[in-house]
Amino acid sequence: MRKNTNVLVITGVNIIDVLRKTVHENSTIICVDGRIKSIAPADSSPFAENAEVLNLPGKYVLPGLIDAHVHLALSSVDDMGKFTTESMTKRYLRNSLLTLQSGVTTVRNMPGRYGSSIFKFRDKVNAGKYIGPRILASGQALVPSYGYFSIKGYIPAPAIIRKALSIVFGAHGLSIDVDTSEEVPGVVRKLKKAGVDFIKTTTPGSAFDIMPEIRETLRGKADPRILDAGMKPEVLEAIVKCAHSEGLKVAAHTMALPEHVKQGVNAGLDSIEHTPFGIIDAETWEQVREDGVCWVPTGFTFINVVNLIKNPDLFNSREYKEAIPEPYHSIGIEVLEKKRQAIQSGADPMWAKLYNEIAPRYEEEYFPVNFENAIKAGVKIIAGTDAGAGGAGWVPHGFFYKEIELFAKHGMTKHDVIRTATINAAELLGVADELGSIDTGKIADFVMLDENPLNNISALRNITHVIKNGILIANDFRKSKPPSC
Repeated sequence: MRKNTNVLVITGVNIIDVLRKTVHENSTIICVDGRIKSIAPADSSPFAENAEVLNLPGKYVLPGLIDAHVHLALSSVDDMGKFTTESMTKRYLRNSLLTLQSGVTTVRNMPGRYGSSIFKFRDKVNAGKYIGPRILASGQALVPSYGYFSIKGYIPAPAIIRKALSIVFGAHGLSIDVDTSEEVPGVVRKLKKAGVDFIKTTTPGSAFDIMPEIRETLRGKADPRILDAGMKPEVLEAIVKCAHSEGLKVAAHTMALPEHVKQGVNAGLDSIEHTPFGIIDAETWEQVREDGVCWVPTGFTFINVVNLIKNPDLFNSREYKEAIPEPYHSIGIEVLEKKRQAIQSGADPMWAKLYNEIAPRYEEEYFPVNFENAIKAGVKIIAGTDAGAGGAGWVPHGFFYKEIELFAKHGMTKHDVIRTATINAAELLGVADELGSIDTGKIADFVMLDENPLNNISALRNITHVIKNGILIANDFRKSKPPSC
């Protein structure tokens, strides 16, 4: 039972200092009203007798982690069009708990189903009515008609039918179609009024640019508007200009190729999301660094879905079953098996090419080479999982450590890996004055570990305590279970 809800003392801990790249051993942290009041060597700083005291000798303490790319409204499988009775609130709560269990206390949430519902959930979390990570939300993505995220691409039907179906299945929360620069100011103002914290859009280019030969084989079989849809550079520039004038940052989904990244950087984006299928040239990386554009590679997502296709038993592991409850786990088994069969038979030429030709190059070249070059160029890299997304993702909520381990595997120092999920991410989100490091005056968000992550980054698999706003959310998450569906 808490003795004083305003004062929390954590003593005997080793603090990972992400700003100074050092460790302060055997320290005491005093938090008052959810903020860090003081940090001092253990036993050297007096504190109120009625304070709540956590004596955790030998534990390692990190700032609360930040996942810069999640979809809390999505269930980590391709379930669009699959009817369930689960409420959005229940889904948000389950995915939020899984996120907190991974040590993530702040997220940048991307579009997914009923777009406006995330704002209500965010506000209730901030008011303490729900337990969840701190949420910065985009609402609907701004996209070209029939392009990526566009409801017209999902349901290429007459408008009245499309509207009805999108409401039934929740897809209308994904996007707002924007095809001219003149449309942009009104749409951006509408989103700001709705309560967005940032704008999500796409870089120029079509999803089919990586496989033009397949696009041509689909001529006459698929809607040509879907095959050729792509964000116009002048529209993207208008989105960035208008968003910045309204005090909003802009994140853009990368549409397949390195040249799409360059076009996005030229438009003035704040962050590039995902890793392209190709090698970004040195000149572009230099421009990314000079312009202060952040890169959120979400490297594990495509690697993961390929692993799931290759290894059917992986999805049936305890780890996946606990993160993806029924009915979504059964949906996932069904969809993955259909994808395997379509790849083997060639019935799905896009995924056959992705799996057989592009996937091996992605894991062996596209991600590691781009990652190494970005590090060399001094680009600010940010950790993001794409958790919740289906399609080429399938990363469950709570798998944050997977992205962190991938960064360490491909040559980033452990200090810098931790910075991608703390101070670097806080700077991208515009909250570095409040979050991202353990310093006096900042919000008291902490993650506790038994082992030093600077010696073993996989220590992040075993979170023992998570504290948000100076409140112990729970301890020993390894024994807790998310609510069932």
